[in-house]
Amino acid sequence: MIKKLLSALLAALLTLSLAACNKDDSGNVDIPANQTGSADFQKNMHQSTSNDLSTITETDAGFYIQLKGAYIYYIEKGTKGITILCGKPECEHRDSSCNARLHAKSLWYTDGKLYFNNSDSVFENGTYTDRGDCLRSVEADGTNLRVVQDLEFTPGGDTSNWTKYPIQHRGIVYFTYSGIVYAMPLGGDIEKDAVAVWGEESEDAGQGFNLSAPQYTLWADGDTMYFMVNIPQTDGTYKDTLFAYDPETGVVTQVWQTPDADEVGEWISTGVYVSKWYVLDGTIYFYLSGGDFWKTDLATGETAKLANTSDKTKYGEAIFSDDYLCLMNSTPESKDGQQYGIGGNNTIGGNTIYVYGLDGSFIKELSLKPLYDQFGTLESCKLAFCSGSDIYFVADASTQSWSGGVGTMHRNMNLCCVNIETGEITQIYNWD
Repeated sequence: MIKKLLSALLAALLTLSLAACNKDDSGNVDIPANQTGSADFQKNMHQSTSNDLSTITETDAGFYIQLKGAYIYYIEKGTKGITILCGKPECEHRDSSCNARLHAKSLWYTDGKLYFNNSDSVFENGTYTDRGDCLRSVEADGTNLRVVQDLEFTPGGDTSNWTKYPIQHRGIVYFTYSGIVYAMPLGGDIEKDAVAVWGEESEDAGQGFNLSAPQYTLWADGDTMYFMVNIPQTDGTYKDTLFAYDPETGVVTQVWQTPDADEVGEWISTGVYVSKWYVLDGTIYFYLSGGDFWKTDLATGETAKLANTSDKTKYGEAIFSDDYLCLMNSTPESKDGQQYGIGGNNTIGGNTIYVYGLDGSFIKELSLKPLYDQFGTLESCKLAFCSGSDIYFVADASTQSWSGGVGTMHRNMNLCCVNIETGEITQIYNWD
């Protein structure tokens, strides 16, 4: 396979190199017994544009990543070696008996343990009990599963925000319930320790999915906790609005709102929501698909364009880190003169990444075209996260076959990364 890739590179006269790492579920790297995880919210681990790779946490030695919708894997940073988080030698990693099968909605690592939340029933006192959405933990090897704290006041009572992505920042867990943002110490009692930060209780809580309830994106940076929510305006429109919460004073302040077209020009979701955003050191960096990279000083409200990305690609998908602004070309196809769809079958591109500095300076163009040469069925690539000089992404080479008028999807997903400095692509893991 490596020879095939090198041939494709040489034929295309590309400077990009591609290294393949063939892995299997038996594991070929050891998970370090002692690792250090940040006590701060990991901003760059919450940037994924891929639904197949959105649950990630980073340690000093590697990454814990959920693949195949349920199973946690560990990736070593240096070698890119991968192993499943299950120490059972005879385990086939196919059912709930596998230590790695966590069905995690969120994931972080601190104090030598992996923390995650899900809504599976809890086995207590010889029987399964529905405790609703819970925060749980396992050891670094996947053993000793336990419930850390409840994230619902009434099990199954919050149907307003079923995604429920809590975050942890400096020992505090921030979560939402029935339209309200709460803060609670890690391991605390929800009835005694949860403090309402902002919001009003949803009238439809417990009555079925409430699509009109606030859908929050939680964030933290330094001493401040943030949350973004799309709220109605007096003119009947909606805007993404960023609020800042000071844990010391308990004060919530509106600090930013999606700009109007007369401020930054037109983009795909003009005036409603921002394509991607990232708060760092009191500044919000944001990308407007069809409208470039921007930043706003949250203290002064001053907004400035960072980079004119339209000369590279008019539309795209972005992720950020503390060092880079990363943009992948992703252009909606035209239908009857109208642009539609971002992602999947309705896009053109996904084969080039443009890297910028936080000051907007253009750094490098990275080509993913060798992957398209390798996988003749490659449909798209989706950015996952950026750590150090590596950009991780998912390459979807799934195919669909038809028999008797019935379509069957054959999944072929590939976890890869590309190094910003060298342009080398590493194929880390394949699952189908």
